[in-house]
Amino acid sequence: MSLTREQVLAAGIDNFFLQLNARDLEGVMAGIADECEMRIPSSNFTYTGKQALRDHLEDFITSFSTINFRDFISVADVDQRRLAVRFNISLIEEDGTETHMSNCNFFEIDDGGLLTDILIYASAPLSKGFEVGSST
Repeated sequence: MSLTREQVLAAGIDNFFLQLNARDLEGVMAGIADECEMRIPSSNFTYTGKQALRDHLEDFITSFSTINFRDFISVADVDQRRLAVRFNISLIEEDGTETHMSNCNFFEIDDGGLLTDILIYASAPLSKGFEVGSST
C-alpha cells in the first residue's frame, strides 16, 4: 500500500513529535512498529524494539517538565516512505534547567504508516532521559 505525503508527514510529526509534546506515551507507541530501532550516534544510544523504545520514551517524558518540539522543516520521500525533519527542541527539567537544541531526525515508515527506523542527529550531548532502554 502506498502512503500519501500527508501520511508520511503525520507519521513523524503528528504521531511522534506532537505526541511527545503532549506527553502521550500511548499515542507515541501507537505509531511505532514492533521491530523499530532508534539510534542517536552522537550520544551512543541505541533502542531496539518496541519495549526498549517504550522504556526510553517513558523515562524521557518523566525526566522533563516541558518537552517542546517545534519549527519543523520536513522533506518527505513518499516513494521510499522516508522522512527527514529538522526541528528545534526545548527540554526543561523540574528544577528549571533548560536544554535547547536544533536537531534532525530521519524516519523510515512501513506500509501501515508505522515508524520502523529513527535516526537522530542531536546538536548537544544527551544523557538524562536517554539512558534507559539503550543497548549501547
